[in-house]
Amino acid sequence: MTVDDKVTAEEDAVRPYVPVIPGPRRYAEDTTPPTEIIIDVEPTQVIVEDPPTEIIVEPPTHTVVLPRVSTDPLDELVDRMRPTLVRAVDALQVAAALEADGFTDRIARVEYGFSDVFALALEVFRRLGPPAVAVGEPNAAARNWRSSVRVLAHGPLYALPSAVFPAVLGLLGQRSVVLALTVASALGWMYAGTVAYGAYRLLGAERPRAASRLLRITTLAAPAAGALAGLAVIAVAGGGWGLILLAAGQLAYQLAGTVLVFYRREGWQLASMLPAVVAGGAYLAAGPALQPAALATAAVGVLAAFGAALWITRGHGERTEPSARPLLRVQLPGIAGVTCYGFVSAVFLLHAGAPYLLTRLDIAIGVAPLIAAMGFVEWRAERYRALAVALTQRSSSPAEFHRKVWLVVARETVACLAVPGALGLMLIGVLAAVGKLSAPGIVMIAAHVVLGGAYYSAFLLAGFERFGWLCASMVAALILHAGTAALLGASPLFGQTTAPLTDTTLYLGSVVALLGLFLLGLAPILGQVRHYR
Repeated sequence: MTVDDKVTAEEDAVRPYVPVIPGPRRYAEDTTPPTEIIIDVEPTQVIVEDPPTEIIVEPPTHTVVLPRVSTDPLDELVDRMRPTLVRAVDALQVAAALEADGFTDRIARVEYGFSDVFALALEVFRRLGPPAVAVGEPNAAARNWRSSVRVLAHGPLYALPSAVFPAVLGLLGQRSVVLALTVASALGWMYAGTVAYGAYRLLGAERPRAASRLLRITTLAAPAAGALAGLAVIAVAGGGWGLILLAAGQLAYQLAGTVLVFYRREGWQLASMLPAVVAGGAYLAAGPALQPAALATAAVGVLAAFGAALWITRGHGERTEPSARPLLRVQLPGIAGVTCYGFVSAVFLLHAGAPYLLTRLDIAIGVAPLIAAMGFVEWRAERYRALAVALTQRSSSPAEFHRKVWLVVARETVACLAVPGALGLMLIGVLAAVGKLSAPGIVMIAAHVVLGGAYYSAFLLAGFERFGWLCASMVAALILHAGTAALLGASPLFGQTTAPLTDTTLYLGSVVALLGLFLLGLAPILGQVRHYR
């Protein structure tokens, strides 16, 4: 071995290995073709001929492992929907989820080969496998029971101040007081409904601090709004400063009650007004001697509820909470709808009874059974969603679910007619006992009983946020009553006071029509399973 060979061997020993592979296929043009080609790629095969006349190189190959892909598009759909449907127990729930995801019958036919969404949902449900087991909470039943009692109490809680109304009537005079209370109650209904809607939307958007601030500011403004209502009553019907205080106190109590209900402190509201209820009952039993005590305890009770409402709005949320203004701007259509609905509802109630407040208290008092039963109506409307969701688990087809959900609405509507109906019978008995019962009064009571059933459907429509239909239906019923009565010469709104029976009968007919319109508004949406996910 020469020195040069030795150096070359040492260099080869330390040089990194470089694969030697042939270049692309080519034909040699001389008798001494290159014997090797060096490139920096992975080797596959080397063919060297010495002395070659032709170099043939096979293209490099390697094994490719492809992922296993199903040829059935349903597999992909099932995998995509599985997180949403992990606890689905029925194909109806799957159908609801698919509809909410934008699936239509056409998509089911064209892309998946099924006749409609429900047929597609049946297959998706089958491929999902057994649902995940949900662990029930042991105290859920007790909480549901307490929640039901709370909602049932809402009507009586709002009516607690009525226990001292006889004492107020004895001080300020009958007719002006009734008018002031009616106007303030209607205004408070609209005001409280709008405020509660905005506060619940803020709370749902994780803005508890903004919700509490909204409730606090609007509650502070309530007495001023009530005072303005009292001034309006004085301008129309006369009266003294006592009506201003009465209207301000009524609105303050309604907003305080709204705040306490919002924070589930109905017990505080009851405790604040219970002494006034006792004092009012004592006044009825003992006479004028206890009038000052009844009025004083009522005033203290309203102030206590008002103070408790302001106190409970403190300390909610963090100071770093994001601004709620963008959320409120987004919610403006809903807030406008709720406000419109509250206003139209107040007008619908007032236009029927207000003309009789100064002359026919036996007719005007016909609204009492409805007010007393509103807690029951609200409770049954609140229970509707749970009943409908349960039906999705017990129905085997959309048609069956549609039929059953309408049976639920029919049953609940009858119940919401029965409770105010029973209270109406009690009122009829009281009016008969004091010699104030009349045929127009009975018809007015019947109209408000039917209105209780209509308000059940109204609560459902509000839950679906169909405020446009609600307002339009009430305006139509209002025009139907007032317009027809005016044509027949029986509308007290236009000074035609000689036919109260005709007027109240027309009002009853308009309320029946209103119930029909509300049910008609529910028809296209009530049986859609996607609303009950």
